[in-house]
Amino acid sequence: MVNRTIKSTTKLFQQQIIFVDGFTKKKYRFITKENFMKNITLKGFLKKSGIAILLFVLLLGAWVAYFLLTTEPPITQGEVLYDVEYKSGHTLDIYQPTKKVYDNTPVVFFIHGGAWIGGRKESINMTRFGGAVNMLRESGYTVITPSYTLAEEGRSPFPDCVNDVTDAVEWTRINADKYGFDVDNFGIIGESAGGHIAMMNAFPDSVSFNRKYRKVDFTYLIDVYGPTKLEGIYHSKLADSLDVILTKLPETISSKFNMANYLFGFDPKGDTTRANAIMKLYSPINYVTKNVPPVLIIHGTVDIVVPFEQSLLLIEKLCRVNAKTEFHSLENVNHGFIGISDEQLQDVQNRVAEFVKRNYREE
Repeated sequence: MVNRTIKSTTKLFQQQIIFVDGFTKKKYRFITKENFMKNITLKGFLKKSGIAILLFVLLLGAWVAYFLLTTEPPITQGEVLYDVEYKSGHTLDIYQPTKKVYDNTPVVFFIHGGAWIGGRKESINMTRFGGAVNMLRESGYTVITPSYTLAEEGRSPFPDCVNDVTDAVEWTRINADKYGFDVDNFGIIGESAGGHIAMMNAFPDSVSFNRKYRKVDFTYLIDVYGPTKLEGIYHSKLADSLDVILTKLPETISSKFNMANYLFGFDPKGDTTRANAIMKLYSPINYVTKNVPPVLIIHGTVDIVVPFEQSLLLIEKLCRVNAKTEFHSLENVNHGFIGISDEQLQDVQNRVAEFVKRNYREE
């Protein structure tokens, strides 16, 4: 019985040796770390790595193909002019109409989000607004998405991010004849941080940081969960929670994730007077007057990044000055439309497109 057990174990051990080290033809070789590492050749490693990379590329390609086929992002529709420089270091993309309706096409500026520290102009191709963009281009509109200055460690994005969008709009006005734009029909849409920048550009009584241009008379503004009162963002529950987490991390790490330092360009706790002045200066709600263009506000009721109350404050002040305003709340929807249903998402696309077209300015 003992011999049979040993024999069976030996055979199993031999099979393992042959499987791992079979090409050596040494059936009774003992597996050691040194022997195992000898057999991992550069050629074998590259072969296996190449297969893994190929599989990853194929899976990524399949996902991209699925995304393009099922969502119809604007980038796949009609003609798009990419990375047109509107100022040194910054470009814009021009999504031209897919159907000619106007001799001179009305223009919609789309300002991407990203908490002033991230995001890209190409985000217009995500499903949040792709449907609305496609509908508008089909209705003869041009959609322009500019890049803008983002925060870096020790350097605030303000006022550059606001000025950049102003410059992009001015570039569009100057080049209207070349591209066939209707300068009397400029509208602006922004989500999250982009909504904030859009408001700072669209509210005619807001501070003009770029004094060389006159304020553009936008025909409408669409604010999608944009911060309206920066103090409310800085002192929000989410910001307080992040601060607690950061205090528990080593300083070398926490400094890389301290959003306040990025946005202000300095430690706001070390100079609260200066910080409060900046938050007041860059809060769109402080510039609401009866002169604002028609405004559509869209916001999820359970937004934990930009609290829903931010839009309630804005709508209250807009109503107080009798501004033309529409407010669309999304029940149980979080920031970035997380948790949104298909029906809610389609409703957003329709509302955005209809609001834009309804506010077309006739000659």
